[in-house]
Amino acid sequence: MTRKEALNEAIKLIRTAKIDPEKRELIIKKLELCVSELPFASWSEEAIFDACEEFIRENGRGITTKDFERPELPSHPTIKNRFGMTAKEFRDLYYPLKERLPRSRYANHPASYWTERFISEYNRIRPMGQKEYDVKRDCNYPSWATIARMNGVKTWSALQEKLGLKRYRSADRNIDYSFDFEIETGDESP
Repeated sequence: MTRKEALNEAIKLIRTAKIDPEKRELIIKKLELCVSELPFASWSEEAIFDACEEFIRENGRGITTKDFERPELPSHPTIKNRFGMTAKEFRDLYYPLKERLPRSRYANHPASYWTERFISEYNRIRPMGQKEYDVKRDCNYPSWATIARMNGVKTWSALQEKLGLKRYRSADRNIDYSFDFEIETGDESP
């Protein structure tokens, strides 16, 4: 049981205890203050384990090394000072990730597969910009930004350049403005 869980259980017990109502409210108020201040400023080994277990329980997932930058967990230097190891070593020893964090839904195919589909969609849509591409793309395909990351670039123009894509303008759209219609002359004679 973590400290937070213990404090919350104590609050429940005090709420039903047969004590002076004024005293009950004062005790509950102080215990709730303790809950809100967790973790405490000083990180004992017990407090570190408590905070890690509470984090896992509240977030429903394992701890990443990046999580040690969050205020509810001890910092990297605190882990180093208390345990003589890096936060990653601490995490791997005491809280190893049982399974990797969720992968991208596009990880089931190599980047080349998605890049080919991007090029095909790009040529179908003929977008004048990244927003137009994302709006008009097949919803089963990654966004332009995901394709850019897969290809090691950060901008729309860098992606176009790397993949040798034509840059479309409104003049490139080849929009057919012809219409089929009949002209009424007003002459109804046979």
